[in-house]
Amino acid sequence: MKKILLFRIPMSICDFRCHYCYIAQRPVHFQGIQPEFKYAPAEVANALSMKRLGGPCFMNFCADGETLLTKNLDLYVKALVEEGHYAEVVTNLTVSNVLDKFLSWDKELLKRLEFKCSFHYLELKRKGWLERFAENVHKIWEAGASANIELAPSDELIPYLDEVKDYSMKNFGALPQLTILRDDRTSNIDYLTKMSEEEYNRTWKPFGSTFWEFKKTIFGKKQTGYCYAGAWSAYIDLTTGDATGCYGYVNLGNVFENPEKPFPHKAVGKCPFAHCYNGHAMLSMGLIPHLNDVHYGYLRDRKKNDGGTWLQPELRSFFDEKLEDSNELDSRLTQMLNPIDRLKDRVLNKLKRTFRP
Repeated sequence: MKKILLFRIPMSICDFRCHYCYIAQRPVHFQGIQPEFKYAPAEVANALSMKRLGGPCFMNFCADGETLLTKNLDLYVKALVEEGHYAEVVTNLTVSNVLDKFLSWDKELLKRLEFKCSFHYLELKRKGWLERFAENVHKIWEAGASANIELAPSDELIPYLDEVKDYSMKNFGALPQLTILRDDRTSNIDYLTKMSEEEYNRTWKPFGSTFWEFKKTIFGKKQTGYCYAGAWSAYIDLTTGDATGCYGYVNLGNVFENPEKPFPHKAVGKCPFAHCYNGHAMLSMGLIPHLNDVHYGYLRDRKKNDGGTWLQPELRSFFDEKLEDSNELDSRLTQMLNPIDRLKDRVLNKLKRTFRP
């Protein structure tokens, strides 16, 4: 694994209205507008070639709304998987006709494709789509791709926990992994729950979720190690190519427009945020080297009651790699000078915005 590339898709169309949705908490949301892509799939694949990036990369695709409702998304993901990369697509798994486009790929490509299936139980139940969700999970596995099931542990779901567990064991062969819901309405980094932390832990611990357990260890925790986000990772707007090293921090410029140039390399260094917002991936894949012995595949996978697993073996092996094993560490001098370099970047970017014609 050479880099983590997280693709933002500015599209907030969705067929669900989950009560805990962070998009719905924004002043403007669910506009129903498809984004315009500045670059064609082949151009994006050329800009993110194995040669330019130095090897295979983990690529995550997530829209503001339901990702599979993004027009022609399958063509972009396919072009990058054909280049040799591994893709994770975040989806509520209800848009069957688009899913079928992905699953029509060659078997060798599907080995490097994984769907992070957001299991919005109450919305699926309200719409009568629980059977559709389960059928689509099995279609993914039968096609030779990978699917993992992630449940949002909301207070409103608690009366239905026995239903959720029975349904999951029957249809997925295991209980779902759990994420952690964050309350963005507060200035602090808080769990989205009315329960005490003791009650919260007592309610959700029985799911035995490795994903949830790891997220609890980093939730609200300031990371102080030297972070290689911006050097070993990028947060890219798929519609424009504009990129930062992390979520709005360290401007990398447009990574699509000059594919003949080296890919930007600007390590964040000391993280300015109070909490690593995508730490389950970034910290388990090693953006802060030697921070832990946890691996991303371990957090996502489950062993099914029929002896199988959620993740295809080749993809699981890739997900369990660490970035520090395939990248050079910055020298001690470079790390010491990093704050000066990042300050210089911020000043130059501010001047460019100020004097833009």
